Amino acid sequence: MCIIINMKESERKAGFMEDKIVYSTDNKVKLYSSEEDIMKKLEGVIGPKFVEYRRKWELTNKFELETEFPLYLQLELHQICNLKCPMCAIGDPEANSKYIDDTHMDWETYKKIILEAEKYGCPSLNPQGTNEPLLVPNFEDYIKFASQHGFIDIMMNSNATLLTEERSRKLLDSGVTRISFSLDAHSKETFEKIRIGADFDNVIKNIERFMEIKKEGNYELPVVGVSFCKMKVNEDELDDFINRWSEKVDFIKVQNFIPPELAHDYSQFIPTDSEYVQDILSGFNCQQPWQRVYVHNSGEVCPCCTFFNEELSLGNISENTIHELWNSDKMKSLRNIHKKGNYDENPWCKSCVKGTCGIIDEKEFIEIRNSTMNQQKTVQK
Repeated sequence: MCIIINMKESERKAGFMEDKIVYSTDNKVKLYSSEEDIMKKLEGVIGPKFVEYRRKWELTNKFELETEFPLYLQLELHQICNLKCPMCAIGDPEANSKYIDDTHMDWETYKKIILEAEKYGCPSLNPQGTNEPLLVPNFEDYIKFASQHGFIDIMMNSNATLLTEERSRKLLDSGVTRISFSLDAHSKETFEKIRIGADFDNVIKNIERFMEIKKEGNYELPVVGVSFCKMKVNEDELDDFINRWSEKVDFIKVQNFIPPELAHDYSQFIPTDSEYVQDILSGFNCQQPWQRVYVHNSGEVCPCCTFFNEELSLGNISENTIHELWNSDKMKSLRNIHKKGNYDENPWCKSCVKGTCGIIDEKEFIEIRNSTMNQQKTVQK
């Protein structure tokens, strides 16, 4: 059983910290395991190719390896969700009018990307973006095609509202290696305040039945988890949530709510102990341009998963290959500024970091950034 939890949060919860093994990190999230951790499980099932993939991933995390092709592809098949969660940008009028449309990535485009990735040995895929993936009737076919063409680590998230027994069996046979179900609450009342349009009892029943079918079929994969986006409305339920699911799934992911990079005021959702500003005070480097690309339903290829990433578009898959865009001057420049910690040289990266800090004004943001730069110069001396 694994718990992926914000480091500051975990340090306060000594009950979850005792005798835990830290094995996989980035700047904001730590993973703790009291049993077999999920990466070790994936290594054991998938084998040496997975070990090599994760070795390269850790090197890119430290900016020590620049690969010929991304290690991870995120392909947005569409931009539709059947829920209207109030903290999600997809439910924000500004976002809907500016970034959301009803375009679907066609099968031939998807195949083209997968076959190019196979040529370069790309190991990891998430065939979804800002959406509920099970709204695609044959979503499992997309996963199966990728699995048959070289991808060894295929992951997805779902709200589980459409997780029927038939879909569960198809997913288990598709080749998916990791599934996370978004819940965000322990109680029915809180769940239905957050995940508007979903029925709590039905979702819980769907997830529990999925786990039963997996056990009955002796499926080693996927590893299955549930996620909890910590906000003011649900933060008092975190302990109960962990206790409820700790013996039922392979991992639990807990992360503080991060406001989308939009003008909407999301202050009502930010948890009371949020400490995003300290991420900036300790410096910031984004590894995403070193590891992945995000391909929108429109075909725009972007260097990260931030909500407005089309503003950073490298080009369109209809005109360029992933390999060409990955090795473009624009992408190399973006990698370079993040390796040096100069994210504010790009206005969109600066906006993303500012949003991640929470609701702070421009003056405060500039003061924080200047303080960080001065600290770095002092250390270098």
